[in-house]
Parts: sequence; structure tokens; C-alpha cells
Amino acid sequence: MILMPHRSVTRFFVPMIDVLTLLFCIYLLMPMVADAPGSETEPQRLAREERLRNLEKELAHREPFGAGVPAQLREEIDRLRREKIETLQKRLWVRVLEIDDKTGKLYYRNPERVETRDQADANKLIDLDRVQQGVAKRDLYYLILYPRDRSSPYPTREQRQRYDRWFQGVALGYDVPGAGPGREP
Repeated sequence: MILMPHRSVTRFFVPMIDVLTLLFCIYLLMPMVADAPGSETEPQRLAREERLRNLEKELAHREPFGAGVPAQLREEIDRLRREKIETLQKRLWVRVLEIDDKTGKLYYRNPERVETRDQADANKLIDLDRVQQGVAKRDLYYLILYPRDRSSPYPTREQRQRYDRWFQGVALGYDVPGAGPGREP
């Protein structure tokens, strides 16, 4: 006899989808992030990316013809991919804020829930992130998650404009369920 599972599968998949959406948003922001002081210069980055493209073309050219790809070439491609990821991780620091689906209030977790009520709270948060996280060398990025409940009327247009003003000095993005990557509500 087949029995139904005792736990809902969505308990696992919904948080996983949120994390994957966040990672995809970060991936989309990679080209827009400016270089931090002490990191590689633009010509160095372009040269590394050009070398990676050339190696990937060579790999794609060799694969269909059955000419095995040398281990050295594979290692070089893997090394360049790792360097690209490490460079982004060194330059970017992301803070996730959430909008309450019942009140429209903005909050973050540190690890308990902390509400951001006004411009002063937002400025304190930005300063705190720059000091505590050592973000002076890295770029701050604030990602505001819309309520996961699509029927929620929040945030209102005024709240959204207010949040934009609060975080005017730093990079800011919104994760809107169902809007797709790069589209605004």
C-alpha cells in the first residue's frame, strides 16, 4: 500500500527556490559591480575573460571531433572560472532585507528580526555593515525581497519610493516573485 508522505515537499523546495533566485540575481549583477580598490584592473579582467573565452572555444572545437582535451587545458579553464568567482566574492557583500506581507514594514535578520523604520535606521544599517563586515573594501548590495505571498498588497507605491530614498547611496535591488529576473513589478 502506498502512503502519502507526512511532510510537505514544499517545505523544502520553497526556501531552496528563494536561495536559487537570490543566487541568480547575484549572477545577473556580476557585470555591473565596480572594481574595489586593490582588486584586478579592468584590462587585467578583460584579458582574463578573453583568455577564458578562447580556451572555451578551443574546448568546444576539440570535443565534437573526438580529439581529447588535454588535462592542462581543462585545469586552466577551471582555474580561470574559480578566479572569476573569487573576484566577485571579494568585491561584493549582499544584505538581504524583507518586506512584511501583513504590514509592509522593512526588516532584516541579525539573527533576530530587526525592523528598519526610517532613514536614520537605514543609515545606521549601512554604517554598521561597512564597519562590522569590513565592507570598506567591498561594495554593498542591498536586496529587498517582496513578500512571497503574491496576494499581499505590500509594499505600496509610497513604501517602495521611501525604501528607494533610504538606500539611495548604495546598490539596491528588488526580488519580486513572479516578475522574472530584471523586471520590475
